[in-house]
Amino acid sequence: MASASTTEERELALIGKVELRIALAETDKKLEDLLKTYLAPLLLKLASESVTVRNKIITICQHVNTRIKPQEIKLPVAALLKQFKEHGDVPLIRHFDILYFQQGITRIPVNERLELLPILIHGIASDYSKSALHASQLFHLTLRLLTQFKLPLRGSKEDDDLRSTLGLQGDDAAFLSHWFSKLLLLTLGRQTSASAGSSPRCPGLSADEYKFLTLQGKPDAWDPSVDAGLNLTESKALVARFLASGMFSDDEKFLPALFASADTNSRISEVGEDVLKRVLLVKDLENKEAVENLLSTYFGSTAPDGPLAVKTALRIKILNILAKSETITNFPKQISQIVEQGLLAVDEAPSGRTSVNREIAKFRAAIFSLVNFVARRGSPENLSSIAEGLVDNLRAFVQDQGWPTPDRDQDLELRGYAFETIGLLAKAAPTKVLFEPNLGLLNWLFRSLREDASSKDVAVSIEESLSSVLGPFTASLDAPAHQKLKQILLNFATITEPTSTGTENKFSRSTRYVATRFANRCLPYEDVLARWIDILAVSGGAKERHEVVEEGRKGLDPYWYKMLNSFPGADDRQSKITFPNFDQLVQFIFSEHQEDEDDMDVDEQDDIATSVNKFGREYPGALPTVIAFCSQIAMHTALDSKGMHHELSEEWGRKLETLLTTDLRARQALHSYAADKRHGRSMAMILRASFDMITRDDMSNVGDAANTLVRFCSLCPESVWSLGGLLQDFRALEPSIFSNNPARREAAAHTYGLLASSKNRDDVGISKSHALFFDTITTWKTAVGGEINRVSGAIVALGYCFSRRHWRQLENSPDVDRVNKLLEISLDILKETRDATLKAAVYSYIDQLSLFHVIEPSSIARISKFQDVVQQVYDAAKTGLTSAIVALGHISMMTKEDGEGAVEGISDYQFMMDKLFELHEVRQPEVQFSVGEALSCFALGWDSKALTAALDVESPGQTHDSWDAPPLTPVGPNRNTTLATVMDKVIKGCRQTKPALKKASAIWLLCLLQYCGHKSEMQTYLPQCQNAFKQCLSDRDEVVQEAASRGLGLVYEKGDRQLKDDLVRDLVGSFSDNRPKMSGTVTEDTQLFEPGALPTGDGSITTYKDILSLAAEVGDSSLVYRFMSLASNNSIWSSRAAFGRFGLSNVLSDSAVDGYLAENPKLYPKLYRYRFDPNPNVQRSMNDIWNALVKDSSATIDKHFDAIMDDLLSSILTKEWRVRQASCAAIADLVQGRNLDKYEKYLGRIWDVCFKVLDDIKESVRAAAASLARVLTGILTRSLEAGDSSLRNAGAMLGRVLPFLLSTSGLESSAEEVRMFSLHTLLQIVKKSNAKTLNPHVPELVERLLGLLSSLEPEAVNYIHLNASKYNLTEQKIDDMRLQSVRSSPLTESIERCLDLADADTMKELVPHIEAAMKNAVGLPSKVGCSRILVTLSTRHNFLFKHFADGFLKLIQKYVHDRNETVSSSYAAAAGYVARLASDKQLLATVSFCHKLYFDSENDRDRLIAGDMVLSISKNAADRFNAMSSSLLPFIFLAKHDSHEQVKQLFGDTWSDNVAGSRAVLLYLKEIVTLADKHVDSQKWVLKHTASKTIADAVMSITTGNEDISRANAETLWPTLDKSVGGKTWEGKETVLEAFVRFVERGKSLWTDDNKVAKQIEKVAIREAKRQNKSYRPFALDALGKICLARSDLELSGTVVDIIQAVLDETVTPEEDGEKMDVDGGEVVKDIAVKEKTLSSCVTCLLNAPNPSKNSSTELSTRLTTIFPMLVRANSTHARDIHLATFTSLQSLFERLPSDTQFSGPEAEDALKALLFDSSFEGLPEAMRLKRAEALVAIAKAKHCSWIIEAVKAEAEGGERSPAVRNILVKVGK
Repeated sequence: MASASTTEERELALIGKVELRIALAETDKKLEDLLKTYLAPLLLKLASESVTVRNKIITICQHVNTRIKPQEIKLPVAALLKQFKEHGDVPLIRHFDILYFQQGITRIPVNERLELLPILIHGIASDYSKSALHASQLFHLTLRLLTQFKLPLRGSKEDDDLRSTLGLQGDDAAFLSHWFSKLLLLTLGRQTSASAGSSPRCPGLSADEYKFLTLQGKPDAWDPSVDAGLNLTESKALVARFLASGMFSDDEKFLPALFASADTNSRISEVGEDVLKRVLLVKDLENKEAVENLLSTYFGSTAPDGPLAVKTALRIKILNILAKSETITNFPKQISQIVEQGLLAVDEAPSGRTSVNREIAKFRAAIFSLVNFVARRGSPENLSSIAEGLVDNLRAFVQDQGWPTPDRDQDLELRGYAFETIGLLAKAAPTKVLFEPNLGLLNWLFRSLREDASSKDVAVSIEESLSSVLGPFTASLDAPAHQKLKQILLNFATITEPTSTGTENKFSRSTRYVATRFANRCLPYEDVLARWIDILAVSGGAKERHEVVEEGRKGLDPYWYKMLNSFPGADDRQSKITFPNFDQLVQFIFSEHQEDEDDMDVDEQDDIATSVNKFGREYPGALPTVIAFCSQIAMHTALDSKGMHHELSEEWGRKLETLLTTDLRARQALHSYAADKRHGRSMAMILRASFDMITRDDMSNVGDAANTLVRFCSLCPESVWSLGGLLQDFRALEPSIFSNNPARREAAAHTYGLLASSKNRDDVGISKSHALFFDTITTWKTAVGGEINRVSGAIVALGYCFSRRHWRQLENSPDVDRVNKLLEISLDILKETRDATLKAAVYSYIDQLSLFHVIEPSSIARISKFQDVVQQVYDAAKTGLTSAIVALGHISMMTKEDGEGAVEGISDYQFMMDKLFELHEVRQPEVQFSVGEALSCFALGWDSKALTAALDVESPGQTHDSWDAPPLTPVGPNRNTTLATVMDKVIKGCRQTKPALKKASAIWLLCLLQYCGHKSEMQTYLPQCQNAFKQCLSDRDEVVQEAASRGLGLVYEKGDRQLKDDLVRDLVGSFSDNRPKMSGTVTEDTQLFEPGALPTGDGSITTYKDILSLAAEVGDSSLVYRFMSLASNNSIWSSRAAFGRFGLSNVLSDSAVDGYLAENPKLYPKLYRYRFDPNPNVQRSMNDIWNALVKDSSATIDKHFDAIMDDLLSSILTKEWRVRQASCAAIADLVQGRNLDKYEKYLGRIWDVCFKVLDDIKESVRAAAASLARVLTGILTRSLEAGDSSLRNAGAMLGRVLPFLLSTSGLESSAEEVRMFSLHTLLQIVKKSNAKTLNPHVPELVERLLGLLSSLEPEAVNYIHLNASKYNLTEQKIDDMRLQSVRSSPLTESIERCLDLADADTMKELVPHIEAAMKNAVGLPSKVGCSRILVTLSTRHNFLFKHFADGFLKLIQKYVHDRNETVSSSYAAAAGYVARLASDKQLLATVSFCHKLYFDSENDRDRLIAGDMVLSISKNAADRFNAMSSSLLPFIFLAKHDSHEQVKQLFGDTWSDNVAGSRAVLLYLKEIVTLADKHVDSQKWVLKHTASKTIADAVMSITTGNEDISRANAETLWPTLDKSVGGKTWEGKETVLEAFVRFVERGKSLWTDDNKVAKQIEKVAIREAKRQNKSYRPFALDALGKICLARSDLELSGTVVDIIQAVLDETVTPEEDGEKMDVDGGEVVKDIAVKEKTLSSCVTCLLNAPNPSKNSSTELSTRLTTIFPMLVRANSTHARDIHLATFTSLQSLFERLPSDTQFSGPEAEDALKALLFDSSFEGLPEAMRLKRAEALVAIAKAKHCSWIIEAVKAEAEGGERSPAVRNILVKVGK
């Protein structure tokens, strides 16, 4: 105990000594020294265990507190801080340490404070764990020190090392980052009373956090007016700047940057946005902890003192970031909460603001973006837990807006978002949302689409939602759901447009397209209901939308259905679709489409004809589609049942029908299928529907129904005919046979022939029908118009009927006589008529009879000579009439071959052959195919495959032992040698040089191979056919090439392996060899060139004969060889163009497997290049070959890649342009999409050759090179964009390419294409490169791009600029458009991209380049671009640019003098932005420059420039402007009075932007007056007048109220004001005079005491009134009168009378007195307005001049007696303005006069009568009459003026029409 006491006493003794020293310190300096030594140790004793010691220390501290109040006393803050950090376990020590540290920190120099910053922040995180109170004080102190810390340049080495410089550790950095972010969220609320319940909070901050940032709730912590108080906004801006520095890592920056980006202050948000963009590039948004932090920030806390939810702006930012993180999908409950709160916030928003609040709109959009993202990326497990609730909420939200049609003033954009989100959520979790038994959501969406009338955009959103849910329905559904889906689709596919029968029309939108899409995707192809929906879509006709019809067609076509439902990567060969059951399909369409599917099976069925008729009435537009589709399904099913699988392809239906026409087995398969009784009813249905289409009317187009009817009648047994009721109703065809429609007439006639030949025929009906036909035919001679068609139809129908009845061998037939009778009539028609329709009918009749051998040549010979008849048919065939050609071929079948014996003349057989071969002269190539068919019939008769479809009825002897039993055919003359003869002649024709014969022969040979190739005799001709086709392959005619190519394919199919290999070897040789050779012989008529290909001026060279003629004419035989070489080369390319046609691709494909090509792969490089040949025919051919030859294209290219690339690189620079162009395209295709490692070694060579070919002489080659260059650019830019991982040497490549692009081979090239490509490449490089790669090139790039802005501007712009007036434009308008072009230019975008990437080192190198660009810029775009760069650097890169701002601000002073106003204004505007960053010194220099520009200029331009610069500084550097307002505002106030309107406007805008009101002039009055006084005596009139107006405005501004001018201000103003009024008159001087009057009125404090000033005022007023300038004089007289009123110490009426008298003498002088001399403006006044204004001023001045206080009653009477007559004189003009001035001034005068004033003599009374009682006054306006009445009231009060009472009595009693005037007149004399 004694020891403790001893320790305590010792401590007290030591403390006492220190206390004594402190107490004895006499001066502040001594006290400071003592505290430096003892304060920290003294406070250390607060750790003593003795309470007495601690209390003693506290007592001493209280004493010290009173002594250290003077700010000069410095405290040992460093020691205190160190002690605070080291003694964290003693709160009392830390409390006093921090207390004195806070007081002392502001008393030391800034550099010493900043030295304490590292110590202060070191360990601040651990300080917080010890005491939140002390940590909050430290944090506050840190902010105070950071305000004085100068941040290094952003991106500099100092910036990178800032963290280590400050010694910032990880925990401390995290602490500061955390509280900086909280500070950015801090919002100071209104202080509540102590009794308030909960602790204060704000959005984003809990109560504890709020306390921490406000120093535990101190009210003055954020009050900048209090010592140690901080400005919250400035502190946030400071924190934002530090966040952008190297002080924090990217993770530490993330949240603070996010919070800053959402701040309402742009200074904070701009920095936050910039930092956030950079941080997001590296931030791991998939980190679960980061996502949780964002969500907790978003929602806040529900705890009483927990953080509130953040503001909406920050919520939007958080949602946008969350929408980039897939991790958010693992928080389904929070997502649901976000949606619910977001929608609730909308509902609870104040009324009237929901639809217009942009922030709320952004908030909602962000919520839906997040939900969309989650719906697309979320896992099914997470989504399934929330999808159902979210969809229900969204549906409820839509319905709350109004459903299906929204209420008024609803947010339609949100409605669309809701529908889209519903679709995505339903797609993500279909099991819970979609697949309910009733499919309610799907039905709801369909109905919404149909009935929602809000907008097209919402309809698009609904369609998108339906598209989203389409996918899940493609999966298999359970039976109830599947059935419900079909019901919904059928319902919405069959809905029709609403009718107007109701009271109001209900809006309805077609849903057929979407329903059809669902049917095609969600229901299988075999589903008959789905196909019915497709039929409805196709049958809409012209009123249906195109996409609906197209979707329906895709659903009906199995190929396109398969494509629609194929998935990427699926093996199409494996997937097989099932076709609808034909019988079920027909039954559903015709009988059950309106019934439920469950009831499809019915026992009783309607009659077929009745069912079809009923369907036709209900769906008239659907019948053609039904017939076509059902017939195709029947054909496919029939073929499939016989194992004849028809491959699906694009034109599946057409190819199927073609197969049924040309393939015998296919026809037999359909016949067998139709004969099956199970399908009879369905086939009968289709047959009947087709029959009804034909017989429904005789005018409409029958389409494909006609072909279907004929085909099915031909192949269906008669039992089906009967079932369909065709035999009973066959006479219903008669109207169609007589129809004017040729297709209907032909189909009806053909069908009639088939039905009439039936064994179950109605002979009576047939007889009547034939009688009708013959009666019609007999009228052929007199028939005209439609009657001719009737005759024609009857003849054709009888032809089909007689021929089929003959073939059926009907007994007891009377047809023979009728045949001969009609044959005789037909031949007569052929001889006598010229009508083509009748002739065609006759050809058809003879054709059908000949085809079935009903007649023989002798039959015709009995009536007319056979060869004459043939000649007539031939003549028609020569015109290209196909029916005549076919008839000729069929007639030839009944001629017999010539025997061995001689025959007189030409036999019928030979004649027919000659005529058929003579048809080669027909020019139409398509006709020659008909000739070939005719030749095959001539050669083989019914053995020709051309007649497969002609056998449309069976012979009675036909057996059906098997379904494909050979059919019995009519027997005609034998054909033993005809085929050989025809083949020899045709092959010989292929070698002829005559173009027409060669073309025809090639086509005939192809036809003969096709139709007669099955005969054994044809095998011996295959080698000859091969040679003939090979020669035709190089023909110039494409038709010949196609025929030859297809023919070679047929030869290859029919040949053996040796023949096949020989053929391939020859083909490949001719294909890959460039040897100039010609195939065949050349005659004079051989065509070598296309007409017009080689023009000669008066024609062109086409044949060999033309070449010989030209060579002879010129005298140069070498021309022949040159042209022949050219023609031979042309022949090579013609061969290649034909090489891939039709069959050759199959030839080579087969050979590649096991033939010649399998052993010779060198073809691939050349073939690959030829695929890109300029000739589209060659290109198409080679592609066909490639596709056939190469099964796996990618594998083949990879295998031969090097060989192909080497071949292309060597070919690209060859002489032949075709090869160069093809090589460019081939290389571009070869490198695209391929792994870079594959071709990286070739890249250098490719770039080199590409640039060489870019300047090719051939335009198409240049275009191909440009395309290749674009591909290379894409490779380069993609590798640059991806970084080092994509291309190891990306930087090195860029270093090589950029100089090349900027050289004379690139941007400076003379070739336009090269320049454009180089520019495009440059822009792509800049856009895609990262900073590390591009920064070394940025300085030069920026300089060159700035120059390009002008060089790339169209030359037409400069021309229009020089000739603007011609185009009714101004140069300024053109410059404005050019300026806009620069702003939107991609070059500008690239420049800004370069600046964005620049760092500190790059900026140092960039500055000289920008200066060079400014110096060298020539055109307006480049100059404006330079100014724009300065703006960008000053706003977006101020950290890096600040150091260089002074230099550029000084440089701008040079370039603002540009002669173009737009350029000058741009630089002036840039000056304002650069001024933000400039030093005070440079800014003052700029202000001085503006002064000099304005005051020393000799023209208006310089003053305009000064105005532009000052205005820009005011707008864009407001804080710097305000700091120098005392220097700028007086100058601006003066300049805003400039006489130039634009200058005045500029300075006026600047003044109004920075000054609150006119009274602000008082603040700068002395400076304004000093500046104006300096220039009021200037020799420059502009400045002199401006200064004068400035003084005038200053006077008016300080007297806007009622107060007088103070003596001091009056003394300041008077000298300069006096100078301003002096001098000659000038336009606008009246404003100065007005101010002078105001000064006299309000400046009494000066002129009442200063007699000199008073005298000068009098002198000036009189002087100005005597001025002779007529425009100025009214103002001067008016001013004199006002001064007389204001100066109560003056009596100037005498002077005024003298002045006015002179003015009246001059002004009112009669015109006839003559004009005065023009001396000093004294000419007689002619301008009426000026004259009236002058006289008004005279009146006012005269009546204001008398001063009652300075005149006796007698003097006043005398003076007025003089004045009144002068007034009468002034009023002699009877101008209303003068009258009004008289009335007003008289009232004012008499109100001032004493009541005892008398008038001497009658002159005054007479004058007043003249002034007040004039008969013309009745015409004055009421307002003027009121003024007169008021004047009369005032005058009547004067003595001797009682006469006025009587004078106005009459008016007062009713003479005056206005009650208001009478009310005043009655007051006269009262």
